[in-house]
Amino acid sequence: MYKHCDLNDCYISLHDCCAEKINFDNGILSFIFPDGFWITHQHSLNNSDKTVLTDLSQVDFQIGKDIDQIEIYIFQKTKKGTIIRDKWEPLNFINAVNTGDFKLEFITQYKSYQSFLFKCWVWFDKAPYHSECEISFSSENVSYRWNELRYDCSW
Repeated sequence: MYKHCDLNDCYISLHDCCAEKINFDNGILSFIFPDGFWITHQHSLNNSDKTVLTDLSQVDFQIGKDIDQIEIYIFQKTKKGTIIRDKWEPLNFINAVNTGDFKLEFITQYKSYQSFLFKCWVWFDKAPYHSECEISFSSENVSYRWNELRYDCSW
């Protein structure tokens, strides 16, 4: 389905990229980015001196059969200004993204040996409009897939 596949993110960034679909099938957690993700100018396929977006793209994490190993928290501010950390069940979160209840924007990625932590925003159509979100899990393998680079969309 995709022409290109990178097995690491040395020249890839998900910063400011929105996933509008998430799949979990056969131990693979997939985030689908309709507007793509960023490919830096150091990537061998980037023929410009700028970081550019891909077209429709997908990131696949091999996490195993147990979806419950994915930890998802959304941070909500109460009327008194206190921040509450709500734990979300992975399937509920996936369904909320896939039905359009909110969009998922990736901000920062932290990783260590086979562990990933993503700081994100979830965006709503009504107040509070956005909330901070954290997604963490372990993954042995990751693949970043896309077809074309969009040189008209540079960073």
